[in-house]
Amino acid sequence: MTEPYRILALDGGGLRGIFTAAVLSEAEETYGRAFIDSFDLLTGTSTGGIIALGLASGRSCREMLDFYGQAGPRIFSRRRLGHRLRGPKYDRRPLDNLLRAELGETTRMNDLSKAVCITAHELVCGTTRVWKDDHSPELRWGGDQLVWKVAAATSAAPTYFAPVQLGDADSHVDGGVWGNNPALVGITEAVRYAGRELRDIRMLSIGTTSQPLRVASHEKAVKMGFKDWMWKGLDLLQGSSSMASHNQARLLLHEGDYLRLDSESARKIDLDDAMQCRPLQEWGHDVGRKNIAQIGRLLGLERAPRG
Repeated sequence: MTEPYRILALDGGGLRGIFTAAVLSEAEETYGRAFIDSFDLLTGTSTGGIIALGLASGRSCREMLDFYGQAGPRIFSRRRLGHRLRGPKYDRRPLDNLLRAELGETTRMNDLSKAVCITAHELVCGTTRVWKDDHSPELRWGGDQLVWKVAAATSAAPTYFAPVQLGDADSHVDGGVWGNNPALVGITEAVRYAGRELRDIRMLSIGTTSQPLRVASHEKAVKMGFKDWMWKGLDLLQGSSSMASHNQARLLLHEGDYLRLDSESARKIDLDDAMQCRPLQEWGHDVGRKNIAQIGRLLGLERAPRG
């Protein structure tokens, strides 16, 4: 019998990643280190990319949760004057400094303990990118990239942070513009580079809480102009792509081989608002506790002994 190929897929969503980290820490509390050790591939976008890279660097789920609790106010504290009219809203140096400290100044993708796929979008060539370690003989070059820079690239959300260069003539922004939910990235990687059949794949996909863009009626929708769409555009891009990836992954994988954990919020929670995002930690713990048995069945895990 073929051993299952297990994938952890983590959505983007700024400080709402505290929800993701709380779900993960709840699973780690129940199943111990075996929880993260069970995965063959970690894939993430934006904040999910940062968490995936932290876990692949050897950090525990609890450590990543603590990172979000401490780092949020520092990352989104230095607003630029005249933001969004000329240049991004925030100075990206506090974020870069934190990523260097958390992920290492010189650590490269091939130094990671787990195979990873991290999404971004490159502006100069106008193409999607998935940054990886060289976990297949067919892959090269990506493994030489600095981990903290890949984390910076995947989380360079347009209008919030300036783009990031990984080479001499590129410019990377947040992978959420095309793959906010990287479930399909993980499935593609498993089939193309790990040589697995769809029936072999087990996937745990975790969101950052969602609030689908809804309009009261068609009459309201046709009256929406530039100002309305300007503020809703990024939310629509990320929300619709996450929903599409979820539905496609659910249809591709066999029943019982795919688990999506998320929580729909009653109001919009800004990805850069530390106060608004604070309650998401308890939401994440609650979702993790309620689904802990399903997580164990999906990954074939037994509860770790207490004490």
